[in-house]
Amino acid sequence: MIQPYGGTLIDRLLSDRQLTEVLDNTNRKITVTADDLINLYNIAAGCYSPLDGFMTEAAYRSVIHKSKLPSGIDWTIPVLLRINGPLKREVTALCAPDGSLAGAIEIESIFEIKNKEFSERVFGTADHDHPGVSLAAGRPEICAGGRISLARSKAAALRHLHTPHEFRRRLAGTGKTSFTAFSTRNICHIGHEYLHRIALEIADILGINIITGAEVNGRFMPDVVFDAYERFIARRYPDGMVMLNNLRLPPIYAGPKEAFLQAVVLQNYGFTAFIVGRDHAGINNYYSKYASQEIFEKRTSLDIAIFPLSEPRFCTVCRKVTTERSCRHDGDEVRALNGSDLRRFLAGEKYRELKELLSEDMREVLLTIVKERNGDVFIKETT
Repeated sequence: MIQPYGGTLIDRLLSDRQLTEVLDNTNRKITVTADDLINLYNIAAGCYSPLDGFMTEAAYRSVIHKSKLPSGIDWTIPVLLRINGPLKREVTALCAPDGSLAGAIEIESIFEIKNKEFSERVFGTADHDHPGVSLAAGRPEICAGGRISLARSKAAALRHLHTPHEFRRRLAGTGKTSFTAFSTRNICHIGHEYLHRIALEIADILGINIITGAEVNGRFMPDVVFDAYERFIARRYPDGMVMLNNLRLPPIYAGPKEAFLQAVVLQNYGFTAFIVGRDHAGINNYYSKYASQEIFEKRTSLDIAIFPLSEPRFCTVCRKVTTERSCRHDGDEVRALNGSDLRRFLAGEKYRELKELLSEDMREVLLTIVKERNGDVFIKETT
């Protein structure tokens, strides 16, 4: 199989007894956020290999100034543990927001960052209208770096969530050799189906990675997306050729740099190729249309192949899904395909308009789920 990024697949998941031994009755503790817990899991489970802990100051400086780890391989997003209050360089307990013990960190670096510099380097802007900038501005500027451990009992038992070790065993069990990854947060519209068909023509297995962990008010609930994909796959695709995976990521909104991080994680999961489309991981108009493809021309440490595919759109002249490379029509002759229109039509009960975005199979699946849930399919802002 493809090698994990950096050559080593990290595993820092421990039993409760092992974690107690690591902490050795320390009374030092840090209470982490829900987003920190996602990063903690991704480090411990090997998703962020070769990272084995939250970044030290040396690693952070290398990433924001060079987009590289100190080892010299490409890395684009700092993975930081931001803290409140003074700490010492020692083993410290990591507690979940509810106060329960989750893991440990062997603190070797305590350092200060500047949120403005962080945002300018990571997002390419310090504009507070950018959601990533806004989130970063509200976080502490003191960070603790060092190797971590996570209690295996705290590894979330979420739907379709696998560690890279588990998922690699699953891929190996197919007896196949080529595995293409597609990542999404949304219900499958006809543009996504177009990309799936390309992947299935050139690879043995298509892995559909549903990104969770950055739930946003008004978007589809992750369970709704999983339900829809499970039923759609059973209707549409040959048995054994499509797999689902839960790709847990905290809210980042870093466009091309986030696309690169996704590629790292997917290589660690064992995928040999990754479909990167229009405005991948982008937000509003902060990044150019194909910036998330262009970054892979500069960052070349990955072994996973990148498939930079053009944006699918529906051509009203050709009467099918095309791209700017496969038909000459443009302007009013083509119709954009996107999740925001899908959610708008569904929320407004404009079910006839769904025919513009969804295949008959997916439309039937989605409307059945809406009926089963009495219309409760969108994330609602909590107070």
